[in-house]
Amino acid sequence: MTVIDVYILTGFVGAGKTTTLNHLLKIEPLASANPALIINEFGKIGVDGALVEQRDLTRFEINKGSIFCICTKTDFLKALREITDSGEHNALLIEATGIAETVDIESFLDAPDLAGKYQVKANLCLVDAADFTRVAAFLKPAKTQVQYADALIVNKCDLVEDSQLVTLRKILKGMNPDTPTTETTHGKVDNDFLNGIEHRIHDDKTIEQPPADIIAVSISGDQPFDRKRFFDTLDELKDNLLRLKGNIDFGEGIRFVELAGTQINETNPVKSLATQNTTTTAFTAIAWNINKETLQTKLAACKRQTES
Repeated sequence: MTVIDVYILTGFVGAGKTTTLNHLLKIEPLASANPALIINEFGKIGVDGALVEQRDLTRFEINKGSIFCICTKTDFLKALREITDSGEHNALLIEATGIAETVDIESFLDAPDLAGKYQVKANLCLVDAADFTRVAAFLKPAKTQVQYADALIVNKCDLVEDSQLVTLRKILKGMNPDTPTTETTHGKVDNDFLNGIEHRIHDDKTIEQPPADIIAVSISGDQPFDRKRFFDTLDELKDNLLRLKGNIDFGEGIRFVELAGTQINETNPVKSLATQNTTTTAFTAIAWNINKETLQTKLAACKRQTES
């Protein structure tokens, strides 16, 4: 029986996990292992799944909550069983939601019909060099992801000064000493980085609920948004918004808008996301310390007023 190697990719929202995932799929040992993918998102709209470049890979999207939370256990186990039943995959790459409170998934993998079929090879944590120290100060998931990691990938190093990078290295070493660490930009990990990483099993139980103060709102539809009002609202919500990404119709053409940390980028629309959602606008916002209904109302109010 072939044992399927499991690689878990964690990291707080906006660290660049999907970009890194796309790179990992091109290097060994994953490139030749026909890996299956599990894309895990906190919001209802699966944006990250649409951003994966290799469209021919078997993939499962779990958007009800964190894979480390009991709330997704049924969907997670169903995906694991389908992967083993196919007999086509030697590896599984899991991209966890950015607000996941990392714990071990061995309890899932040890289910009676799955025992011995999977082995965790590495829990990789992506660290946003430009934003980690800001969010880790008040958001627990950012810290636990680092503490549970078997290896750290410090990303976006081109966006910080050398002195900031020195400070970050000291912080990470204090949180998870002796862990293999690589520093990169645009998620480009060296080909040999995955070799030799040893997985460490911890004793923590599966989490039963997502973080109480973090919420997600997903918005879709065909009514255009007012550009100025939308970006003014993002500025108003800057102390609450952790992440926003998706296609938005501003009336003069659809754009892909992404907020990560304090940076907002606007690019050409993601066509596969539009196909997946069948609407011109489809985006998810993740925030903290704000009521879900309030966030929904503020974002929905950015739509252009229809003429009576």
